[in-house]
Amino acid sequence: MATLTLTGHKGIGGIAEGEALVTKNALSYIFDVGGIWDDPISARVTNKKNMPDWYGKDLANKVLVFPTGRGGIFTTAMLMGVVHRGVGPIAMVNVKTHPVFAYASILLNIPTVDGLNQDPTDVIRTGDWVKVDAERGIVEVTRKNGGS
Repeated sequence: MATLTLTGHKGIGGIAEGEALVTKNALSYIFDVGGIWDDPISARVTNKKNMPDWYGKDLANKVLVFPTGRGGIFTTAMLMGVVHRGVGPIAMVNVKTHPVFAYASILLNIPTVDGLNQDPTDVIRTGDWVKVDAERGIVEVTRKNGGS
């Protein structure tokens, strides 16, 4: 199987691995996930306008790969809710981690890395198996179909 290793600075949290879900869009848990009018503690993406490639997808137990976050303190509250219900992300890989997501990662011990030697939204594909070692700032990617 084809593998790729990305390196960067030490991140937040420990080590986790799972299936990647990748987008080029900035993520807001308060506006994009569950929807404040639908199920506020759901891990399903409900914002078709801002998150068209993730619309209808379930973020539960995935390694989320996205450029950065958007939003404020309620994003932390939403993440706390989904993690408490057992439907939070396994890990997060960003180009640049938004401070609110960094804070949530610290509180919830979600391995989170950024500042990698390649843009993760360019080189990781949805469905790839991703191991995030935030303690060392390393992301190991195994291609879903063994491709390069």
